This record gives sequence, C-alpha cells and structure tokens, in this order.
Amino acid sequence: MLGAYHRRMGSVTRSDGVAARERRVEVTERVLSAVEELLEDGERYTEIPVTRIAERSGMSRTNFYQYFPNKSEVLVHVAEVASAAFFDAPARWFADDAALDRGLPGVERVIREMVSGFREHWTVMRALGELAAYDSEVAEFWFGRINGFIEVAASQVDRWRDQGRVDPAVGSESVAAVTWMVERTVTQHVLHPNADATDEGIVRALARTIWLTFSQGAH
Repeated sequence: MLGAYHRRMGSVTRSDGVAARERRVEVTERVLSAVEELLEDGERYTEIPVTRIAERSGMSRTNFYQYFPNKSEVLVHVAEVASAAFFDAPARWFADDAALDRGLPGVERVIREMVSGFREHWTVMRALGELAAYDSEVAEFWFGRINGFIEVAASQVDRWRDQGRVDPAVGSESVAAVTWMVERTVTQHVLHPNADATDEGIVRALARTIWLTFSQGAH
C-alpha cells in the first residue's frame, strides 16, 4: 500500500513538473511576442518598462515577476528561444557525420536558414547584441551560447580530422573563427545592410568560405 502511495505521489510530482515546464514555455513565447511587438514600434529595449511588457503579454506585474525577476532575465529567456532559430541549422550540420558529403549546397542551406532565423527575430537579436556589451547577465548568456556551440562543433571537427576528412590544421580555433565570422556578418547584413548586398550573396560568400575551411580531405 505504501509503495502504491509513493508511486501515485511520484506520478503527481512528475505531472506537476511537466505542467510547470509547459506553462513556462507558453509564458516565454507570449513574452517573446510582446517584446518583439514593442521593439518593432521603434523603441529600444532599455526604454521599455517591465510593466508594458507584462501588460502586452497579458500578465499582471506580480505574476510577471514570478517568472522574470528583472529585465535582463526577460531578455535572456526570450533570446534563448529567438537564438535557437539561428543556431539550430548549424548544430544539425555539425551533428551529422554525412554533412561533408553534401558539399557546398548543404552549407548554403545552413547559412540560408541562419539568415532567415535572424531576420525572423531581428529585434530581439539586436537587443541581445546591444545589452551583451554592458549587461553581465546578458553577456554571460549570449557568449556562453556561442562558446557552447563552438565546443560542440569543434568536437565533431576533431572526429572528422581523425578520420582524415578535414585538413590536419583545422581545429577549435578554426571553428571559433568561422562561428564568429558568420555571427558578425549576418548581424551586420541584417541590421546594417549594404545597399549592394543580398541575402543570397551573403549566403554564397559565407558558405564558400566555410566549405574551403572544412572541406579539404572530405570524401
């Protein structure tokens, strides 16, 4: 009987935990939409009071603070969702042992998705870059997100190098350099576009540079 009771309580606890996670995901998505709408009105993130974000999200100030203690945490949580659209495609590429076999067109598809993902959430990505320059909490999230990706990607490159599929000189430094190159180039292209530059032109230029870095020895 006691065992059955513990099993029931364990099930209730797990159900409560799942419900809480689902609730946080739903709230974060609402707040992301609210923040993007406010930023699209032309305001800077630092100028938007928490009260307006809460109201636009359909939440009371008190309830809002139960999820987000301060504006830095608001940005970190919504940027985690927004930046996933930027990192998902390259993460899948590096996780795929057959990625090199798909050649330059495969890399172009990845960069195209990254540009599209950045454009989809450009207001939040702009705020993220701005606040990371002086807000330690935001900087810790954003640079940690990028460095975490570099670490995972470098591990795959190590395997490819051991298999003789990439140049022996290509290592974690190369992965870091390429990652920051793509992040800076896409950011500059979307937020401060050159009149002569097109999305496809940027896609082809970045993809070719990446392919030339990683493809030597690929079969």
